[in-house]
Amino acid sequence: MKQLININVNGTENEVAVNSGTTLLDLLREQLRLTGAKKGCEQGDCGACTVLLNGKAVNSCLVLAIEADGQDITTIEGLAEGEDLHPIQRAFVEKGSIQCGFCTPGMILRTKSFLDENPNPSRENIKEALSGNLCRCTGYTKIIEAVETASEYLKGKEPKPIEFQPQKSAMNLTVVGKRLPKIDAPDKATGRAQYTDDIVLPNMIYG
Repeated sequence: MKQLININVNGTENEVAVNSGTTLLDLLREQLRLTGAKKGCEQGDCGACTVLLNGKAVNSCLVLAIEADGQDITTIEGLAEGEDLHPIQRAFVEKGSIQCGFCTPGMILRTKSFLDENPNPSRENIKEALSGNLCRCTGYTKIIEAVETASEYLKGKEPKPIEFQPQKSAMNLTVVGKRLPKIDAPDKATGRAQYTDDIVLPNMIYG
């Protein structure tokens, strides 16, 4: 039997009917079509599904939708203001912290919750805070640097302009050994990028 709940997501009130076993992750992805929260391990191990529940980072795969009744949820889609990236998103783009981007929404929202509580973190603080969010691409160094940069931006430092340079031949030595923001990084940092599991087509059949 379904139960009606009221949930505020990114500032918008939603009344939705959910089953008792529906997770917050499935509610966001399947019913509200907010696919920035990714479905990874579904066991609370990878952090790809991280969202903010009343400002605190949670693994949405472990939270039942009915537990979020009357609560405020922020997903990656609600962090930027229009086309203006949030300082944390900007730092992740600038530092080249985004590769495949699957873990990025969770990383950014975990960082948001962390920096709200600790605006002056040490590198060890950052490592501990992000220990529940896994990344298979970057080796974490650029992610940690992005969190450090985001901390500075949130304290008032003026962000640098982000320049997306086209890929050039390695022979002219203009890109080798240098960091270049990926052209699709803003889409991955805001949840606009779609992955295979995010796509829904009319009359789609699941195998």
